[in-house]
Amino acid sequence: MPCRLIKFQENYKFREYESPNYSGQGPKMGMGAFTRDLKSRFESVDYVYVWHALCGYWGGVRPGVSGLPKAKVVTPKLTPGLKTTMEDLAVDKIVNNGVGLVPPEFVDQLYEGLHSHLESVGIDGVKVDVIHLLEMLCEDYGGRVELAKAYYKALTSSVKKHFKGNGVIASMEHCNDFMFLGTEAISLGRVGDDFWCTDPSGDPNGTFWLQGCHMVHCAYNSLWMGNFIHPDWDMFQSTHPCAEFHAASRAISGGPIYVSDSVGKHNFELLKRLALPDGSILRCNYYALPTRDCLFRDPLHDGKTMLKIWNLNKYTGVLGAFNCQGGGWCRETRRNKCASEYSLVVSTVVGPSDIEWTQGTEPIPVEGIQIFAMYLYREKKLILSKPTDKINVSLEPFNFELITISPIAMLAKDSIQFAPIGLVDMLNTGGAIQSVVFTTRSIRIGVKGTGEMRVYASTTPLTCKVNGESVIFEYEDNTVVIQVPWSNSSGVSMIEYLF
Repeated sequence: MPCRLIKFQENYKFREYESPNYSGQGPKMGMGAFTRDLKSRFESVDYVYVWHALCGYWGGVRPGVSGLPKAKVVTPKLTPGLKTTMEDLAVDKIVNNGVGLVPPEFVDQLYEGLHSHLESVGIDGVKVDVIHLLEMLCEDYGGRVELAKAYYKALTSSVKKHFKGNGVIASMEHCNDFMFLGTEAISLGRVGDDFWCTDPSGDPNGTFWLQGCHMVHCAYNSLWMGNFIHPDWDMFQSTHPCAEFHAASRAISGGPIYVSDSVGKHNFELLKRLALPDGSILRCNYYALPTRDCLFRDPLHDGKTMLKIWNLNKYTGVLGAFNCQGGGWCRETRRNKCASEYSLVVSTVVGPSDIEWTQGTEPIPVEGIQIFAMYLYREKKLILSKPTDKINVSLEPFNFELITISPIAMLAKDSIQFAPIGLVDMLNTGGAIQSVVFTTRSIRIGVKGTGEMRVYASTTPLTCKVNGESVIFEYEDNTVVIQVPWSNSSGVSMIEYLF
């Protein structure tokens, strides 16, 4: 039986849920009780989203079901261009079984029915998937533009009404009609293929080379899609052999970070380098993009190009170098394919000029800056660099390096050079820096998070304070190191360096 939507309500697993700690307020059973308990038990959970397909479910809506809008099974028709793209099991099943399509004049009933119920049980938003289907179903409905207009108008209206304007994530939305018609209410969307923990075609080496594919696709697709939506690099598994490789890219992607771990199988040591004790993350201010020198190169199968991506935090730039060589798209076989002959040690050069400092809504002023502090996450090394200087980075296949790049400023008193680095235990080290204030004899830095905090200083400070209290610090190789405790109130500590 094709998978089609048969009711707006949740399935029996959620309907039969009974709250173990019912206090007499709100529902005792069902999805509403489950959502309430989830948020109350886990205080860091602010939002709960539910998945559905643009047409209701993978196979659309089952026709003739009482309580659902009118629907008709339509056989998808692939254009010549689509027939040359990657074969996909889900799409194959959709093509073979057809889609229960709600006609455009009734589609507002579909979203109103889904979303009004979800809102009533405490759901805050939806992830809308299988968005690209419309162009395969549009022949009898005036073409894909007219069908898309009706669907996106109805979806946008419902999301605005039920989910506070834009409580929605888009997936499988790599089609032009979405970019131009679907982004009025949708501001966040997937920019790559799924995270494949193994190769669906059966290549055991896909556990590794497919991870490079995912990363490269997300980075390069963001060049186009980032002009319409905020890029989402998808989930990954924290226990995967390439989990740290993925985590590093997500940490500086500028998008959400989430994992699809099996219950009870988690790498908490890695997760703690991504998320703070309150569940929040150190998210960049922009979205990650490839550096200029790898725009027209092949970081998947030329055996020599490193994927380099850059982003901006409030006070620092961040640069990621990833060796993704080893496999990619093959037009002849219409799938991603191993290219192990290119899986080699790759070298590149990195420096402050790789960061596009003037981009984004909050650019970092670097005019007149003569020197930068560059901190290498994995090497735990600080390097001083002129604006146009470069350093060499060599990486084994499916390895990475993250470089936090901070402009060095001058303290008026005694011409002391200073630059914040951040919490070096976190993958996005510089993302911890929330504020920086210079006075004539001190620097005050607001830091979100906990752990080892480092700054560059050309001379040792007289004292260091955390939240007004003097603390022990280390000073070696022009680096000041202190330990920052977690601040339960806001997670932000105020650190003062006096010279």
